[in-house]
Amino acid sequence: MRKLILISMVIISVVIIGVASQLLKHERTDAPKAVAGVIDLKQYDLHHNTVSLDGEWDFVPDKLLNYSDFDNHHSYLVEVPSQWSKYTLNKENFTTFGSGTYRLKILINNPDDILGIKTGNIRMSNAIYIDEKRIGQSGVPAEESIYVQKNVPYVAYFQPNKNELELLIHVANFDYASGGGIIGSIFIGDQESIGKLRESSLFYDLITIAAFFTMFIYFAGSYLYARLDIEQLYFSLFCFMVGLYSVSHGEKILMSLLPVTYEFLIRIQIISSIGTGIFMLLYFYYALQQFAYEKIVKILCIIGVLLLATVMLPISISSYLQFVYSIYIFMNIFYILYIQIIAIFKRSVGAIYLSLSSMAILIYMVVATLNLNINLEIYSLPPLLPFICLTMLSLYISHRFTDSYLEKGRITSALMRVDKLKDEFLAKTSHEFRTPLHGVIAISQSMLEPQESTTLTMEQKEKISLIFNITEKLSHLVNDILDFSKIKEGELKLRLTNVDLYSVTHVIVEILSYIGNKDVKIYNYIERGKFLLADEDRLRQILYNLIENAVKYTKQGKVEISCYEEHRFLVIEVSDTGRGIAPEHLESIFEPFRQLEDASRGAGLGLNVTKELVQLHGGEITVHSVVGQGTTFYVKLPIEAIKKEQQDKEHRNKIILTKEYSQVTFPHFAGNKVGKKILIADDDHINLKVLIDILEKENYSIIAVDDSQQVFEQLTLHPAIDLLILDIMMPKLSGYEVCQQIRKSYSSAELPILMLTAAIRPEDLIAAFQSGANDFLHKPLDTAELKTRVRNLILLKESAETAIKMETAFLQAQIKPHFIYNVLNSILSLSYLDLDKARTMITDFAAFLRSSFSFENTNSLIALDQELQLIQAYVNIHRMRYPEQLDWEIQMEEPFNILIPPLLLQPLVENALFHGLKNKRNNGRVTMKIAKEQQMINIQIRDNGIGMTQEMLDKILSEEPSVHQSVGIRNIAKRIKKYENATFRIDSVVDEGTTVQINFPLIPDEKR
Repeated sequence: MRKLILISMVIISVVIIGVASQLLKHERTDAPKAVAGVIDLKQYDLHHNTVSLDGEWDFVPDKLLNYSDFDNHHSYLVEVPSQWSKYTLNKENFTTFGSGTYRLKILINNPDDILGIKTGNIRMSNAIYIDEKRIGQSGVPAEESIYVQKNVPYVAYFQPNKNELELLIHVANFDYASGGGIIGSIFIGDQESIGKLRESSLFYDLITIAAFFTMFIYFAGSYLYARLDIEQLYFSLFCFMVGLYSVSHGEKILMSLLPVTYEFLIRIQIISSIGTGIFMLLYFYYALQQFAYEKIVKILCIIGVLLLATVMLPISISSYLQFVYSIYIFMNIFYILYIQIIAIFKRSVGAIYLSLSSMAILIYMVVATLNLNINLEIYSLPPLLPFICLTMLSLYISHRFTDSYLEKGRITSALMRVDKLKDEFLAKTSHEFRTPLHGVIAISQSMLEPQESTTLTMEQKEKISLIFNITEKLSHLVNDILDFSKIKEGELKLRLTNVDLYSVTHVIVEILSYIGNKDVKIYNYIERGKFLLADEDRLRQILYNLIENAVKYTKQGKVEISCYEEHRFLVIEVSDTGRGIAPEHLESIFEPFRQLEDASRGAGLGLNVTKELVQLHGGEITVHSVVGQGTTFYVKLPIEAIKKEQQDKEHRNKIILTKEYSQVTFPHFAGNKVGKKILIADDDHINLKVLIDILEKENYSIIAVDDSQQVFEQLTLHPAIDLLILDIMMPKLSGYEVCQQIRKSYSSAELPILMLTAAIRPEDLIAAFQSGANDFLHKPLDTAELKTRVRNLILLKESAETAIKMETAFLQAQIKPHFIYNVLNSILSLSYLDLDKARTMITDFAAFLRSSFSFENTNSLIALDQELQLIQAYVNIHRMRYPEQLDWEIQMEEPFNILIPPLLLQPLVENALFHGLKNKRNNGRVTMKIAKEQQMINIQIRDNGIGMTQEMLDKILSEEPSVHQSVGIRNIAKRIKKYENATFRIDSVVDEGTTVQINFPLIPDEKR
């Protein structure tokens, strides 16, 4: 089987290399070639295509000629791309160092297109000319060695303007030993295709650089953190060298990133090539050390170091060793493959993955080497090799860790059996200790009683008190050990209830502040209203242990307790400014019977029991500490730990039993439908039944819900609710949270809230009032007290509503003196000009004043036509004063005998006239449209005035009243929301106008 695997690996590698080579050499069969210095592209479409200018070029050696001089010199036909050291000129090979001019005539069919040229490897400097115009260069070519070398690929664009182009390329090389010339293909195409070719080559380099530098950072960081396996360090250095190789080859991105000389780039190329071979060898040697020969590895490393030293030589000398560098790298690769073959036969863990990663590296190195010596474009190969290498190495590491994990599992099982025997012994011993300890405590307590201690001396009393204190501490220790044993055996059961986190923490803080170190301040930053579904006693035990430890190890400073929500968990922080915990002890402080070296008391079980209790609640505990600065414990507990039976309860229809024992679904409606509306929210169905029975006899209209979310739904459906009775302990949202959200929309006078709770601590009372409650009632409820409080709160709301009505009428009656003065002046002027108009205006003004001072404004509803009469009087006055400014119209299909709140529409019309048409001298228009829509009456008031911005609208509708605001829009919006399904909306566009739309329930006027 393993022979088959090896053979398959070799075949796959050969096939991949062969296919890659074919892909790299593959060209379109219809692509033309240069013949005798001319390439005909007339029949070739350069749109979205590129063509290589390979073939026979004219070449003049040792001269850098221009267009007029080229034909005056004898030229030779040479094959491009190739090194000029392979040229045969006059039966002699051209020299390695020198210069020359290449020429190629290009025939095209569309001279108006913008074309581009992309260069590759042209050693060691070049300049390109099209029709006597230089379009690009790399370095500065010259006929002598004073040239400037720089062999970096680039792209140049030009516009031909004629059908025959003459391409001249000056090339010079006086440094690279293997020879100069056009080594790589030169491509021509339109602007888009050349750009894509450039992008593909850059993409290949960038993806390779990113992959290997990422692996370098990851493995270098892993080694520096753990310092376990030296092969991780060598592999990270190998990845760094490959990344360095990629950034200095191909498109030579390093030259674009840093202002370095080309000589420095050549040295980077040498260092990265040799470094890749050395660190790759060292990595595989340490990974498969038992299968390698140390002497061979040392020899190869020494050779590599000597080759690295050649980087200090001039380029004209070190370039002779380019072939030696390639041979050295391949020697290392083949020796590594040899080691891996042995490892596979020896059944080494994960050796097959290392072999596949080596093959990926081999293919990459082969292609990279061929790219340096022949016309082989490396970016034509898909950039998958770095990721294949990374994947194989990840599988290798995973395989090793899996085997290690399984081995540790077997050892762990044996240790657990021994640990269980130890726990059983400890539990049995603790049980045996409890009886004599309780006996000693009982005897010492009886001896300290007054009737028994009369015969004891003071010294004897002190000694007996000491015995009592010692045995009591031992009893607490035994209890901790028994808790530890119960947790280990899974016998500790939790009694989950809704627990007020603030109350639990507050009690602990008060106790420790009294008995603890007075130089340590304890701050409780947990907000009221934070609830957890937990065992209250065990939660108190968790927090007590953590806060007590914080106080104990802080000589002077502070301890802070806070919390925040994270997803579906509540994270409790207990931080101190004490001495901190050393990093080497952080992982062991939660272990049983483990104490810090300077711990003064205890058995080392407190934190272990705390951790187990947290995990039993479905949470986790972590710690962060800095020596000399302090320690922070993080307790992460689920906000809702709903059990299966609780889920089933939520999914089925919720029911309670009434006095007739019939099933009732929620929300449940009871009582007198025309009475005062009371909304009751309590998740305890028995409590709901009691409240319904008590309040139903008082002729109230009752709506009962058992879910906090339904409170908001019922307030939306029934906005005229007079009282909310709210239980604090409810799932999802607590009573505190519900109350806080309600107060965003309703003031304490608009919707009184009576809170119910079983807690009796003063801080619970404070939390209720701070969340917005009007009153507070303890469970179990007293019937008389409940009735009295409900009655008083409803009377409070009625008094507030009456005051608001009177305020509305009073404010409306406050006619502005400026308005009266202007109206009287207008009447006086009209009396001289038009007596009839003056009389009409006096009549309208009297009607307006009569309606404004009418006591019917204190009623909750008035007839629609009364409101329209008031509006018409006001409009007539305004039109009389400004006859050319206002076009007023009421659109109503038929008269409606309905009731609406008083002064609902008149302030809106006044606002449209006074503010909407402000600065509008003529063509002002205000339209009121009244229509019936099912059981609602729709009223629209539209003007074509100056309009308002959204910022102005938000300010008008805000809860903060303006000092200049009378009975305005905010008051109207507030009054409308008290009616079921009523809506109020304003749309306004600056310089176009404002539209106010009111949807109000259709309330018939029964008197008519």
